[in-house]
Amino acid sequence: MADKLEIHEYLPYLLAHASILVSRQVDEIAAAENISRNECKVLLTLINHDGVSLNELAEIMIIKQPTLSRIIEAMVEAELVERRVVREDRRAVNISLTDAGRKKAEPLLLHARKMDAGIAQKLGEGEAIALKQLLNQLIKVEGN
Repeated sequence: MADKLEIHEYLPYLLAHASILVSRQVDEIAAAENISRNECKVLLTLINHDGVSLNELAEIMIIKQPTLSRIIEAMVEAELVERRVVREDRRAVNISLTDAGRKKAEPLLLHARKMDAGIAQKLGEGEAIALKQLLNQLIKVEGN
């Protein structure tokens, strides 16, 4: 008979549980700014990767492109982002923050940094760095 594996010892469960708990904080930040979690993620992504293609943005955000297209459409209508045609390839479009989008993104970035620092404080700086390294390693090996 195989050894028992309690659910709280199962790595995929632990990763999912931690993600849910942290995502709640993201939801609170997004709600305070009257935007969705995905809109918050778009703004936070574009503040560091402004002018990326829709496909690149979908890859960075780990979201399906059709879903992201709907989110971007709503954000274009809200004048938070804009689509820019790529001169070299008129079929290609890059997504950029508008001035209003940048203004909306800046406090979100401050909140994200505070969340990161809060987690690091709870875990300890060394453990937080080690956790990031382990998670990045896991992403790399599972992504292949």
